[in-house]
Amino acid sequence: MRILRFVTLACSLAACQKAPPPARVPSQQESSAEHVVVNYAPSRLRLFPAPASEGRYVLWASERPGLPAVFRPLGMTEQRGPTGFVPRAGELAFVEGRIVEAPLPASPANASSVLTLLVYDKDAKTATQQMVALPGPCTMRERALIQSDGRELFVAAGCALEDKAMLLRLDASLAVRASRAVDGAGAVELLLHHGDSDYLLLGRQVLRVPSQGQPVTGSVPQPTGDVETRELLMAGELLLLVDGTVGRVIGMDRQSLGWKLDRRLYFEGSVQRLRAAASAHRLQVVVSERSESQKTELVGLGLSLVPGRRDTSLPQRLLLGAGPAHSDHELAPVGEGEGSLLLRTHDGNSGPLVAMTVLHM
Repeated sequence: MRILRFVTLACSLAACQKAPPPARVPSQQESSAEHVVVNYAPSRLRLFPAPASEGRYVLWASERPGLPAVFRPLGMTEQRGPTGFVPRAGELAFVEGRIVEAPLPASPANASSVLTLLVYDKDAKTATQQMVALPGPCTMRERALIQSDGRELFVAAGCALEDKAMLLRLDASLAVRASRAVDGAGAVELLLHHGDSDYLLLGRQVLRVPSQGQPVTGSVPQPTGDVETRELLMAGELLLLVDGTVGRVIGMDRQSLGWKLDRRLYFEGSVQRLRAAASAHRLQVVVSERSESQKTELVGLGLSLVPGRRDTSLPQRLLLGAGPAHSDHELAPVGEGEGSLLLRTHDGNSGPLVAMTVLHM
C-alpha cells in the first residue's frame, strides 16, 4: 500500500508526462513531393500575398552578390492563401508589386520625426528613399517592423529613448492614413495587424492597440530565445503566441487577451528559427533545429486548436530534411483549409537550392 501511495504521489508531482513520440519522416498525405524553385541559396527568402493575382503567393529572394538587382522574383504559386492573410512582419514587405524595406537606423541613433523607408523599382535593382511622418520624435536603434496585405502597409517603429512605439497605416503610395504613439512600447519585437487593431509583443507583454481607445494588455511566459524563435498570428477568435524555445503555444482571446488555450511543444535541439501558419482549428509549426553535433534540420509539428478538447500528449515530430547552418524558411497557410506552404533553402544533391512543399500536419 505504501509503495502504491508513493507511485501515485510521484505521478502527480511529475504530472505523468508521456515520453515524446519519436520523430519520423512524413507520409505522402502529410507532405507533398518537393518542387525545386531555383538552384542557389539566398540569404533572405520571402513569401508575400499578391492580391492582384487572386490571392496567390509571390516568391522573392535576395539576389546573388555581384548582380545589379538586390532582390530576385522566384515566381508565383498555384496555391492561394486565405482571405485577408497578412504575412509575418519584418524588414521587408510587398505593396502593389514593389518591395519595401525598413533599413537599419543611422548610428549613433538620433531622434527624428520621420521614418525612412526604401522603395524598390519593379526590377528590384534600385531603391528610392521615402520619408514618412511620425506622430512624434523617435530614437530608433532597431529596424522598424513592416507588414502588408498587398494593398496597405502597417508599421511599428520602436523608439528606444522615448519608450514608445509609433504605429502607422500607409496606403500603397506610402501616404499616412492613420498614426498613433503607444507609451511603454519602445521595445516592440513583433507586430501583427488584424482588423482594426495592432497587436504588439514586448517580452512577456502583449498589447492590443485598437484604432480608437486605450490599449489592452496581456501577459505570456518569459521568453528565452530571440524574435526569430517566436511567432504572433491569428487563428479564428484566438491570438496565438508560439514560442519555440519555451516550447509552448498560448491562445488568447483576440479582444480581451485572456488565456483560452495552452499547448506544449517538444524540440530535441536548439531552435534557431520558427515559422507558423494557422487556420481556425489547427496550427502548423516548422522550426530550424540545431543538434549538439551542429547539424541543422527542419522539423514540423501540427496542433489541434479545437476549444474544449483536452489533449495532454505531445505532437508528432516530422522530419522535413536537413539544411545549411543558417537555413532560411517561410511558412504560409493554403486556402481556407488546414494545409500550409513551406518555402525553404537546403542542400540538394548538386548544391544549394530553394524548394517548395505543401504540408498537411
